[in-house]
Amino acid sequence: MDDLSRFRKFVKIKPTSKNVGNKNVWLYTRVSSSNQTDNYSLEYQKEEAYKYAQSKGLTITDVFGNTNESASDDFTRKEFTELIQRVRRSKSKPHAILVYVMNRFSRTGGNAIAIATELVDELGVNLIEVSSGVDTSTKEGRNIIHQKLLEANKQNLDRLSHTLPGMKKLIQSGKNLGKVPFGYDVFGPKVADFEKRSIVQKIVINEDGKKLRMAWEWKAQGMPDYKIIENLKTLGIVIRKQKLSAIWKKAFYCGIQTNALLEGICIKGNWEPLISEELFWKVQSMLNKNHHGYTVVKESEERPLSGFIYCSKCGKKLTGYHNKKKNLHYYKCQTCKSVSMNASTPKRYPNHIGANNLFVEVLALLNLEPKYEKLFELQLKKIFNCFEDSEKQEIAIFRKQLAELEKKKNSLEERYAFGNIEKEIYDKYRTKIEEEILDLRTKYEIPQIDTSNFRVSLNKALSFIQNISKYWLSTSILNKERIQKLLFPQGLTLDVEKRQYLTSEVNILFMLKLDLMGLTEEDKKKLPIVFDGESDLVAGTGLEPVAFGL
Repeated sequence: MDDLSRFRKFVKIKPTSKNVGNKNVWLYTRVSSSNQTDNYSLEYQKEEAYKYAQSKGLTITDVFGNTNESASDDFTRKEFTELIQRVRRSKSKPHAILVYVMNRFSRTGGNAIAIATELVDELGVNLIEVSSGVDTSTKEGRNIIHQKLLEANKQNLDRLSHTLPGMKKLIQSGKNLGKVPFGYDVFGPKVADFEKRSIVQKIVINEDGKKLRMAWEWKAQGMPDYKIIENLKTLGIVIRKQKLSAIWKKAFYCGIQTNALLEGICIKGNWEPLISEELFWKVQSMLNKNHHGYTVVKESEERPLSGFIYCSKCGKKLTGYHNKKKNLHYYKCQTCKSVSMNASTPKRYPNHIGANNLFVEVLALLNLEPKYEKLFELQLKKIFNCFEDSEKQEIAIFRKQLAELEKKKNSLEERYAFGNIEKEIYDKYRTKIEEEILDLRTKYEIPQIDTSNFRVSLNKALSFIQNISKYWLSTSILNKERIQKLLFPQGLTLDVEKRQYLTSEVNILFMLKLDLMGLTEEDKKKLPIVFDGESDLVAGTGLEPVAFGL
């Protein structure tokens, strides 16, 4: 008989788990609702898990969950997601995850089994059901755990088959299911806040909602989101731009229910609309045009001057386009067929300077050289003093009007506090006064450069004006557009044939710098920009705070 032992080196041996001998385990607990108090309560799950761990010589080193989370989808649960991600990231993984019963871990069936398989096969972490002692360390145990996860999914589907019709009927009646959006309060039989308990559901606009209504009006008028956020902050509402962007998409605010349970059908809700449908659709129209939005088309990063530069022949704006065949970007006049210029200088044709590169040369011209810094600073102080004097009288009037409105507001609050007026009247006039205050602040914006912080602002301005071209090249397209508008409020005209920019208006700060240079007519002929028309100090954007925040 042949000796077969020499074939042993080809035998595939299952690798030994690195977690052998590890006695550290993690615990995951969960309830479906905050008022769950039966044998699935959080406290009961924890007590039983610690008893089990002690009996088996295991040590619970970390606890996850410990809250109420729906099991309808695994990775919409924050604590569950954190648990799985921590296991994946951790170099020192636990021997197992303890769960009181498997339906606490997941009710998603197949998805849950996939997660369990990843934990065991790829990460070397077992699942242990505390109530039964079954775990995934053996094939038999793993099969039982998988069956329990499938059974949990079946229970969930059975429960939904009974509850979904009722939930759907509730929504069809015009009521709301779940949380209400920002700006609303809900009263009903099942709300968590005892003070808002009511026999029937009632959804009302709260104080924040009344202020948010103004935000919709501002948006419809074309105000950018960042400015709306600033105005809301003045009214005492702090809101992130992501949340505000989400608000613009909620039809709930115009009284329309769009719950997924309605399967694509929309109905009118039984709550007071915050805004009209007309206003809602006006805002949607503006969003579709990306009016003052934050979303940027990737290709536009290559054409930051689109809509900013004008044709020297017809005076219309140049539009950008991408030649996919050549993979090159261009600026083109839609009226004059012969007016077209590449956005960036092609590597193969370095003499065909692009409009973007030409603009960088213009910006380099406006960079302040160190030898002019002291003169520029001195002149800037003079401009500031002149600006401050001219504003004093108007600001004094503004402050007087503002003080009178604040006095009215305080008087109104005092009368309400002592019960002299009803809440309805108080809410009505308080909102009206706050609107007047905000309108006044918007109309008469006090300059941000006061005497106390002028030095800080001046240093920022000097740093910016010394490196304008650098700032423009390194920043986002949104900031590029801000810089362009700051420097040349009316845009630039591009002479494609001469490859030269023309302008009749430059921001006062940068016109001042050019005057300090004392350029000769011969020098000016060599520059990539021609000051077409009046080139004396133009007020333009002036000392706007944006100049010092870039």
